[in-house]
Amino acid sequence: MAEYAKTKRTTLKRAHERGSYDRDTVHAILDEALICHVAFIHDGAPAIIPTAHWRDGETFYIHGSSASRMIRALEGGAPACIEVTMTDGLVLARSGYHSSVNYRTVVIYATGRKIDDDTEKLASLKAFMEKIAPGRWDELRAP
Repeated sequence: MAEYAKTKRTTLKRAHERGSYDRDTVHAILDEALICHVAFIHDGAPAIIPTAHWRDGETFYIHGSSASRMIRALEGGAPACIEVTMTDGLVLARSGYHSSVNYRTVVIYATGRKIDDDTEKLASLKAFMEKIAPGRWDELRAP
């Protein structure tokens, strides 16, 4: 079972027994979820934007317009914190204090890069389409 390395930044402090650094577990969450939240600094203030995402091996891609402030910041090398969550169920206890939500989440600390290579752009677009609508790529007009 291959695991991601634990660092001071990524090590769970609370309820650590519930966490997993297993690559297959992390990849399963990333592959199942459709939306991520990308946090970054824009004009000196924190910002967070929801967007679609996909993965190809160890490379994590986010969807966005090249004109967006998020993409402009990330392609410039700004650090980002990316969060992906899958809600599994509600815990409705007899007490409000004991009610909760069961969920799985992945947090990624990363820096972005712009995809300039046309072959990589096309391959990543195909991977995105196959994630959100398997088989749809073959039905689309050529980009």
